[in-house]
Amino acid sequence: MTAGTVWQVASIAGFLCLVGAYLVNQRGRCRSDSPRYLLANALGAGMLAAYSVAIGEWVFVALEGFWCLASVWALQTRGSRPGRPARGSPPAEADA
Repeated sequence: MTAGTVWQVASIAGFLCLVGAYLVNQRGRCRSDSPRYLLANALGAGMLAAYSVAIGEWVFVALEGFWCLASVWALQTRGSRPGRPARGSPPAEADA
């Protein structure tokens, strides 16, 4: 397999990760703050950013790089947002 073919496969896989996550979210099968949605976005955008570097499309490097970093950041801070329990915390008790 040539390097060009590998990059083509990686770009298609990245595209499928992004579009797949979007479609699953739109159908109500996962939330946009779920780990699998964020991971699919991070992986897909990361693969497309790498492909964009390989072909010299710098605007898309910036775009996909931003989405990748935003998804990774959201994965890391997911449990520490105000109004949400931290990861591993017991469920909140209902106020009476």
